[in-house]
Amino acid sequence: MTHEFGSVVEHLRTHAGDALQAVMIYDGDEHRDLYRRGDATERHGSELEREVLREVRSDGRREAEAEFEGGTEPLRATVRVFSSRVIVHLPRDPESGTIVVLDPSAARNLTDFVADVRADLYDSEA
Repeated sequence: MTHEFGSVVEHLRTHAGDALQAVMIYDGDEHRDLYRRGDATERHGSELEREVLREVRSDGRREAEAEFEGGTEPLRATVRVFSSRVIVHLPRDPESGTIVVLDPSAARNLTDFVADVRADLYDSEA
C-alpha cells in the first residue's frame, strides 16, 4: 500500500461528521484499518473489518473487474445500506480501494459525498 492516506480520515470527518464509523483500505490481500469509531465494534462486533472486506471482495471485485476490462464507464463506488450502517466501497482498481462505513444518516447526500471523497483519494494521482 504505497498511497499515503494521511488526511483522509480528517477529510471524511468534515463530510460525515460523527456519522463516520470506520475507514479501511485494502490492496490485494493486505488491508489496514485507518479509523474506527469507539462504538463501531460494540455495534457491529469485532469482526466488522473482516465481514466488510469479505463482502466487498466477493461482490465488488467481480463488478469492478467487468468495468475495468473495457466497460464504457468505470465503477466509481458501490453502496450497501443496512439498518445500522452504510458501507461505501470506493475501488481504486480491481485489487485495491477504500471502504467507508457510515451511520445511515450520512447517506442523505451520497452522490456528492462519493464524488468529493474520490477526488481527494485518487484524483491527485493523475
